[in-house]
Parts: sequence; structure tokens; C-alpha cells
Amino acid sequence: MSRSLRKCILIGMDGVNPKFVENMIKKGDLPAFKRMIKEGVYAPYCLSSIPTSTPENWTTIATGAWNGTHQVMSFQVFQPPELHGGWMAGYTSRECKAEFIWDALERAGKRCILIKYPASWPPTMKKGIQICGCHVRPCLHQIDGAHYFSTFGKGNAEIRLKEEKKEKNGLPILTGILHFEARGLGARSPGGGLDERSRLYGVPDGNKPPEGVSLSTPVCKLVPPGKKFYLQVYSSNGESYNRCLISRDRGGRDVLADLSPGEWSDWILETFDTYDGPREGTIRFKLDKLSPDGRMIGIYATQIMDVDGYTMPRSIGRELYEAVGPFITDIGWEGLGHDWRKSWFGTDIMEELADYQNRWLAKALKYLCSKYKWDLCMLQSHCIDCANHHALALADPAYGAEPKLRKHYLGFIENLHRSLDRMLDEILNWVDENTVVILVSDHGGLPGYMRIDTSKVLEEAGLLVRRNGAIDWSRTKAYVQNGIFINVNLKGREPHGIVPPEDYERVCDEIIATLHAYVDEKTGLHPYNLVLRRKDARYLGLYGDPTYKKIGDIVFTFKEPFGGTHGEQLSTASTSISSIGSIFIMWGAGIRKGVVLERNVWLTDITPTICYILNVPPPRDTEGAIIYQAFEDFYIDD
Repeated sequence: MSRSLRKCILIGMDGVNPKFVENMIKKGDLPAFKRMIKEGVYAPYCLSSIPTSTPENWTTIATGAWNGTHQVMSFQVFQPPELHGGWMAGYTSRECKAEFIWDALERAGKRCILIKYPASWPPTMKKGIQICGCHVRPCLHQIDGAHYFSTFGKGNAEIRLKEEKKEKNGLPILTGILHFEARGLGARSPGGGLDERSRLYGVPDGNKPPEGVSLSTPVCKLVPPGKKFYLQVYSSNGESYNRCLISRDRGGRDVLADLSPGEWSDWILETFDTYDGPREGTIRFKLDKLSPDGRMIGIYATQIMDVDGYTMPRSIGRELYEAVGPFITDIGWEGLGHDWRKSWFGTDIMEELADYQNRWLAKALKYLCSKYKWDLCMLQSHCIDCANHHALALADPAYGAEPKLRKHYLGFIENLHRSLDRMLDEILNWVDENTVVILVSDHGGLPGYMRIDTSKVLEEAGLLVRRNGAIDWSRTKAYVQNGIFINVNLKGREPHGIVPPEDYERVCDEIIATLHAYVDEKTGLHPYNLVLRRKDARYLGLYGDPTYKKIGDIVFTFKEPFGGTHGEQLSTASTSISSIGSIFIMWGAGIRKGVVLERNVWLTDITPTICYILNVPPPRDTEGAIIYQAFEDFYIDD
């Protein structure tokens, strides 16, 4: 078969790792994953760039370039023009200095369809089709973020119930308001109402955001006073409060939903007043909790997505809404979060929203690829990474969680894998004999409960000094920045530098010796397994940052079980149930069957491999190689 006739679908699954998938397959689960491995080529040693984190590696996959070349090294802060001068945290296509594969294909006369591929917005293609392309949080295309309305403290919006004189089935009706306020971006004062849970990093000089903007900054385009819906809690049986009515009017005549506990409403298309004028957005409610006395109520409201503003061409958004259904990027992560003890609601909401999104992705792919010309389609699902951050520690036996808790959270993560498996099965059963399917993740995940505070390590060695809780720059020689890097507080380079240039190498050696000598008191283990000077980090593809804000003077990583969920360890780190390694499977036209590659596959290899499949030159900045062992009949044209 001529390579010019082949097409390729790349299915990205954030946080999925080979160890977890293999364990589920051994238990007789994940039939679509198993089918791909049995009928295709599987590389259990797929290694990502460093840090093993989201921004760097989805960019590496899309360019075939190392971090030093594409220069995406963190969740950069940006100021989208669509937000009328408002700030949000995230990263966009503008951060990338390397050419994307979709631009190289377009130059060669090919067409691409991008479905929620991270950091691809704003579009760089002139043709083709693009669906969103923001990071998982936040999304600049939303009108407002998700809400959890409650009377019991948890959530981001309050419900105050009032007992009315009017009764229904013998019990007084309780009324309240679901108020979507103009908050965050679009608030009355810049930065008003922002959540400051996350720390900013990698912000270029002269481009600083307002204080308080973080990765949790809500995107809200509503103009004051926002939007109100009205609530009636009532009894249908005369014994207890068991239903909730949501309406546009106080009297409950223009009904949007009438729900029992655990029930979702239908999707609602509603008009909202925004900074862009009246916009139509989609929303859906779930009555999550309702106590028999009616006093404790929790209502989840999905992210409100502008049905016309999230695609290129713009008309595709409305078309997909009508043909496939409403699009969402937030699958409940804003309320579930990193700490299970602080969650606004249970894991069932994320399971339901993630499964909806995964089914939507499969349907959107089939619809668009059936109707429009395409050569490469790339989509991405983020549910496993969210689940790993929330609960992988609880699911891992090494953490020692109470058995009932461990069983629940292991089941939660497994259920999300099953949802991905169903999405994968639908796509595999749809593609034709001329299509290659590539399944890949940006990184995996570890429990992440044994954290090492490298700033404290430096402090104990006298390299970093604090006064009243803040860094005393007049006495500090080194500090941690951008996750896995340490900078020398160099005179002439740093704003408050004290280390003379002639002492630079000596301080670097002191930092390296400090990390190598450090022993964790609880375990008696050395947590650092890689500590390199900046010039040696070129071996890892880390170079080319003149600002020293993305890539520091020293790079370090942890060995398992130390470090966070991902980002701070090498791709080779693993536990009994999971690993940091990326999953990689190729399947379809011209791909060998039942082959397990023992060689290393790097994420930089994916773009040149796709370009070989499609018979086009790779992007200008690609540094990876073709995975030639995956093909039945590998050849190079003269």
C-alpha cells in the first residue's frame, strides 16, 4: 500500500501508564487496549522529556523536538485577547518555538483535525479543523466555570434556603437562588475573587500578571450582576424532601430541571450576558445531595461553554453541538482537586463527566472524519491524570490507606480506564484498513505522597536563608525555581544576586554535593537520583533558555517513592501498580502485529513516525527518529 494513501489518528491519554494498563489487562479488563497490543506494536519503554509533566510533553509529541528547542517548560501565564485584558494561567501555541506537525502537514498539502489537543490554541493552521486546544484548566472558551452550590460549606457557591408559606404534599416549599456571579476574569476589580491555591512560575520579566492569578484562576466572562436561576426544594411523597426544581423564574413556571437525588438534568442551551455580548452557552445540573429535612443540599453545575466560540472554523462549534452534543473541558476537576479530604463532592461526578467527554470525543472524531477531508486527526483525554493527582496514592498499597478507601479509589481510577477503553474500542471499530492508530500518553503517574522540600534541603545546608518565613536574598546563595531546577543567586543576573561570577562553579558544586549527601530521615534513603549542571542538562534536551527562568543552573530528579504524582521523576520510575513511563501502541495499516519493542521509544519519535506514515517531510525542528521497527515493510523513498 502506498504511504500517500494512509491516514493516521493519534489518541492522547494524559497520565495513562503501561504498568497500570498491563495490570488491568492481566485481570481480564481493557479489551480494546489488549486488542491494540495483540494486533499492533507495543513499546513498554516509552520515555518522555524532562520534566515528566504535561506542557513539555504534549508539545514534544506535537513537534518531535526536545524542550530546549520548543522552549515550553511550564504552565506559562498568558493574557488572551479574547478576555479583554484579563489574565489567566495556562499555556498556548504561542509559547512553542518549534514547528507543529499540523503546520508541516498543511505545508505539504495535508489536512489535520485537532480535537482538544493541549496547547494548540490559538490555531496556527490556516485550514483544517480545530476543537478547543486549551489546557485542562482553565479554558478561555468557557463563559463561566463549574459551580458546586451548597448549604453546607463545601463548594464555591452558597445556597440560602427560605421556607415559604406555600406547601406541596403537606411540606413547606424551600426556595433559593443559584447565582452565577461575575467573578475572576470579568470581576468588578482586577483579580477579584481569584483562588490562590497554586503557585505561578516561569513568568517572563515585564509580563507579570496581577497578584493572585494562578492555575486555579476562574475564567468568567459574565458581566455584573451575572446570571440567576431559581430553586424550589419540595416533597413528592409528603414524608421528606426528595426533589429539586430549577427554573428561570421565581415562580417555578419556566422549568429547566426537576431532579431527584443523584439525577442529572438534560443539557440546557441558555443565553448569558458576557463581555462579548449575549452568548449562548450549555449547562447541566446534578442534584448531588439532598437531606430528608431539605436543609442540606448540593447541586453541581457544569462548566458553561460558548457553543460558537471554541472551534476553528467557528461554524464547527454549533455544528458539533447539534450533531454530537455539548462540548466540555472540565470533567469535575475544579471541585475534586488534589486532596480527597477537601473535595466538594464524590468521585462519581468526575466518572460521569469524564465518560461523557470520552464518548463525545469518539463521536466527534467519527463525525468530523466522515464529513471532512483529513489526513491526521489528534485528540486528547485528560481524565486519568486528574484521577492520579486526586487518588493514586490512596489506590497504591504502599500508601497504607484503609482497605475500604483503597478499594474505592482504585475502582475509581479503573473505571476511568474502562471509559477510555470504550472510547478506544469505538474508534478502532470505525477506522478503515488504510488508517494507523497511535495511542500515547505524555507521562504516567506515581502515588506522590512522599514529598521532599528541596528548599528546606538548601536551607539546612546554609545555601538558602529565611527571615520571618520569607527568603532573605541578601544571604541566600541558591533557590529552587520551576519545579526541578535550582538557580544560583548570581550577582549581575538575579535581581538581588550576591554570588560573584567567579564563585559560580564552586556554588554549583556545593549545591550538587548537598543534594547527593541528603538522606531522608523517615526512610534513610537518598531521594535524589539525578543532579546535573546546566551545561550537562543538554543530554536531557534541556538548553537554550537565556532567561534562566525555565531551565536553571542545576536540574534534579527524585527516585521513587519520592516526588509528586509526576514531573519530578524520570520515566523509568515505577511502583507495584503504576509508573511514570508513557504508554505507546501503534496499530493498523502497515503496522506489525503482536510485536513488543524492547528498545526505548522517545516522545520525540512520534512526529517523525507520523510523517513517515503520511509520506511528508517532518516539521523543521524535529529531532526524533522514525520508529522503523514498527512497520511491516519499512522503506525510504529515493
